[in-house]
Amino acid sequence: MARPRKTQGEGVGESAAPMRLMRDHGYIETRFNRGRYHWSAGEVITSPAEIAHLRERGAEMEPVECLEQP
Repeated sequence: MARPRKTQGEGVGESAAPMRLMRDHGYIETRFNRGRYHWSAGEVITSPAEIAHLRERGAEMEPVECLEQP
C-alpha cells in the first residue's frame, strides 16, 4: 500500500539541508526494467530532488548538522 503524500507546506525547509541515510536503501526498477539503485548507510545526500525521491521510497534519513569543509 502506498504511503499518503505530504501536503504542500509540510517539511518545507527540511529538504534543503543535507541528509544522512541511517540504513542501506535500494530498489530494482521493475516497471521498465531500467536497473538497480542502491544507497549505502551513512551516505550524505545533498541534492533536494534526491532527498525527496528517497523520502517517497521510505528511506530512513537524519539531518546532517554541518559538513566538513576541506
